[in-house]
Amino acid sequence: MALLKQFRYSYVFLLCSLLAFWSSFLNYENGLYITFVFFLIINLTCFSNEYLVIQYYKKNNQKNFNKGYALFIMIQVLITLIIFFVFKFVFA
Repeated sequence: MALLKQFRYSYVFLLCSLLAFWSSFLNYENGLYITFVFFLIINLTCFSNEYLVIQYYKKNNQKNFNKGYALFIMIQVLITLIIFFVFKFVFA
C-alpha cells in the first residue's frame, strides 16, 4: 500500500498515457510491439524520475515539496511528448 501512495503520480500517469496513446502506433508494422516499447520507456522514466524526486525531498525537508512535484510533472509531460514524436518519426 505504501508504494501505491508513494508513487501516486506515476500510476495516474500510467493510466492517462494508456488512454491518450494506446492507439497511436497500432497501424504501423509491428504496432503492438512499438506501442509496448513506447509505454515501457515512458513509464520507466516516470517511475524513476518520481523516485529521484521523492529521495531528494526526503533528504531536503526544508525545500517546498509541492513546487518540486509540479516541476516534475511538467518535465515528465515534456519528456513523454519528446519520446512520442521521436517514435512517430523513427517508426513512420
